[in-house]
Amino acid sequence: MKRIPVLLALLAAAPGTGLQAQGRHPITFDDFAAVKGVSDPQISPDGGAVLYAVRVADVAANKRTTTTYLQPIAGGEAHPFPDAATHATEARWSPDGARIAFIAAGQLWIADASGANRKQLTTLNQGASGPVWAPTGDHIAFVSGVYAGCRAESCNADSAKARDTTKVKARIADHLMYRHWNAWDEGTRSHLFVIAPDGSGARDATEGLRYDVPPGPFGGSEAYAFSPDGKELAYTGKDQGSKDAWTTDLNVYTVTLAGGVATAITAGNPGGDQNPVYSPDGKAIAYASQARAGFESDRWRLMLYDRATHVAHELLPRWDRNADAVAFAPDSRSIFVQTEDAGRNKLYRFAIAPAGVAGAGQLLVGDHDNAALSLSRDGKTIAFVRDAADRPAEVFSASLGAAAAPAVRQLSHVNDELVSRLAMQPAEDFWFKGADGDSVQGFVVKPPNFDPSKKYPVVLLIHGGPQGAWLDQFHGRWNYQMFAAPGFGLVIINPRGSFGYGQKFVDQISKDWGGRVYTDLMNGLDYALQKNAWLDGTRAGAGGGSFGGYMVDWIAGHTDRFKALVSHAGPFNLENMYGATEELWFPEWEYSGPYWDPKAMAKQYRKFSPHLFARNFRTPTLVTGGELDYRVPYTEDLSFFTALQRQNVPSRLVMFPDEGHWIGKPQNQRLWWGEVQSWLTRYLTKPAA
Repeated sequence: MKRIPVLLALLAAAPGTGLQAQGRHPITFDDFAAVKGVSDPQISPDGGAVLYAVRVADVAANKRTTTTYLQPIAGGEAHPFPDAATHATEARWSPDGARIAFIAAGQLWIADASGANRKQLTTLNQGASGPVWAPTGDHIAFVSGVYAGCRAESCNADSAKARDTTKVKARIADHLMYRHWNAWDEGTRSHLFVIAPDGSGARDATEGLRYDVPPGPFGGSEAYAFSPDGKELAYTGKDQGSKDAWTTDLNVYTVTLAGGVATAITAGNPGGDQNPVYSPDGKAIAYASQARAGFESDRWRLMLYDRATHVAHELLPRWDRNADAVAFAPDSRSIFVQTEDAGRNKLYRFAIAPAGVAGAGQLLVGDHDNAALSLSRDGKTIAFVRDAADRPAEVFSASLGAAAAPAVRQLSHVNDELVSRLAMQPAEDFWFKGADGDSVQGFVVKPPNFDPSKKYPVVLLIHGGPQGAWLDQFHGRWNYQMFAAPGFGLVIINPRGSFGYGQKFVDQISKDWGGRVYTDLMNGLDYALQKNAWLDGTRAGAGGGSFGGYMVDWIAGHTDRFKALVSHAGPFNLENMYGATEELWFPEWEYSGPYWDPKAMAKQYRKFSPHLFARNFRTPTLVTGGELDYRVPYTEDLSFFTALQRQNVPSRLVMFPDEGHWIGKPQNQRLWWGEVQSWLTRYLTKPAA
């Protein structure tokens, strides 16, 4: 659309004053649920249009559905693809832009770019996902599940029927990783398939493999790619057998479409290697690589593999950031990289020198939070999604020049009308001295309809990971505006362990969970209170999930400065946590080994476990979690709640039998937010009972 929405003018107004506050209300759960999730932009090869997904929550039905839209880059209204009745996802342009492959009702389809002449390509028992076109246009790769030992679709169907109809529901395991995140191993593996656009020649390109392609539980189509000539596939896999639970050693493999044995091109690296991308000239494969074995949060180095010499080297050896996603320019002489930096996802471009080492990077897009880059065939136009603490995600585009940072233009406006009615505040950066006297960054978010003459309760938010980061984003779960809505100011700290500040900063949380990171958080809160007189430090609360939940549990035993706490899915007893979690590489790195190692026991398990400080618990605490959480088993939440209750500390337990590590179902989210806001309001807005 060429018009400038009224929303953009309103957003330019000063926070909490004038236009922004006028006629707006604090966000409610109904507003939060009404936010449409915009994602997955895919620019057409000619740069003239973009496909993107819009996810909508139906709270009454307790579900979410996704529709794909197609919108011209130059302007004009977006329309559903292929039509308004079809819930299409993962839509991907053919190389010539004439057709679009997509997923609907769990199967692979294809249609003309107009939406006409649609055809279902698969009818697989385990469905299809993640379509990727070969650059030659003659094949589409996708992922489907297969049962161990099955090499025919009839075998998969029979195995699924037998599992569903048996009266015996026992699960038997002979090795670890028998369950992962929120699902048990039911005997299936995801495999990489190829099919012709007319639906012929479908086959399993990874037939017989005993491991998942891509690795679960979150791997998608970024994990595999075609060579420019369409004759080869590169993919990410993890073939570690019984060691799967305690190794992070992913590898990048190549396999020809003609068949044959897959080759691990990264076998010499003991750390993780993933997400291959072929250079358009076919000479190289870029991929992300971690040097240290067993450390899931090591820096993701950008590597370049020479297909002729079979030698790889690091492309950006002096760049102390992660290569989270990459794309080559059409001439293979530069490369685009997405990374987290100081609380934002940013997009860079690096020129590749003749020696193969990239030069200084050019920041293309850095305001707020930017992700999911899509590049036109000529490399002159990009599309991506952008959000911010006070703005849900929308699709943006930019025209690229040789040097200057591009002018960015908003394309989609699916949330504009809703946002125009809400009183929401932006995230404001601040920096302070951390535990080592170094600079640590955080955000402050003011309450809705902020009045500078008033004093407001404050809530400290603590992110998970422990390696992770709070970003300037409109979070789909731990949403800043929802925490601020009852009239709270927020202090949001990125302590050591956070991405976007260099690998040394990330490393400094490992084996020191209750140490310097705790000091960073307390220093950051003290600084924010000092610099923001409107924050009332006598009415402070804290909340966090995962590692943030651990830190809330730790806080409960180490300070009485908070009037209320919210702990979600937090490790409480580190010894029990080790024995019940599934990804053993995590505690073995973070705690220096298993609990039967005497040194690890003395220096970690018996030093930094919150349950050892239960005698100090005094602060009213809300404890929440999901019974399908296999990362941090829900018994950790039960144990924490038991310790609180047994000592008569005001506390409340909210458990969801149908949720995992995150609370995701709309009606469950309604209850969770109601409990969290009520708990904080009860103890922060009036004297505690």
